[in-house]
Amino acid sequence: MITIKEKKKTRIGENFIFSLKAPISFSNAIRRIMISEVPTYAIEDVYIYENSSSMDDEILAHRLGLVPIKGKPLLENEVIKFTLEKEGPCVVYSSDLKSDNGEVAFKNIPIVKLGKGQKIQIECDAVPGIGKIHAKWQPCNAVYKQLSEDEVEFLVETFGQMEAEEILEEAVKILKNKAESFLKQLEQI
Repeated sequence: MITIKEKKKTRIGENFIFSLKAPISFSNAIRRIMISEVPTYAIEDVYIYENSSSMDDEILAHRLGLVPIKGKPLLENEVIKFTLEKEGPCVVYSSDLKSDNGEVAFKNIPIVKLGKGQKIQIECDAVPGIGKIHAKWQPCNAVYKQLSEDEVEFLVETFGQMEAEEILEEAVKILKNKAESFLKQLEQI
């Protein structure tokens, strides 16, 4: 049984506090799945056509990969395409990433500072992935404390891609699918 205690918006997402009456092993499984197996979007492929900034292409691509992308992936092969074209002098922010089918979670993340005459022209693809593969796909941080033998209190801090309750629901679905798959494998023995 889940009891919601608090939910509030923060500068980078939201904090969600709830208690769960379940064995500690089940609670830990939910926590681990929320952090590392709930799929989110992140920029994976970066095509740099022009970069006359002082930042190396590899560092620029890495910074773009860490910009949180809003949305819950529905299919494994979904792609959100972004374009970025700016000329200095200016600071390039995440809000400068333009897309027809997606958006960044935060508009004010600085990516690179361009001097006079410096220019970047980039296309990137945000694809679904999980935190187990790379931290850029991690939707939240989750911790818990044990209140009694069979009750824990969770604190979930999201990073803007998805709502905290949506992350919890996805984690429960993933755990349920794993349990059903395990039972089927046991039946075959």
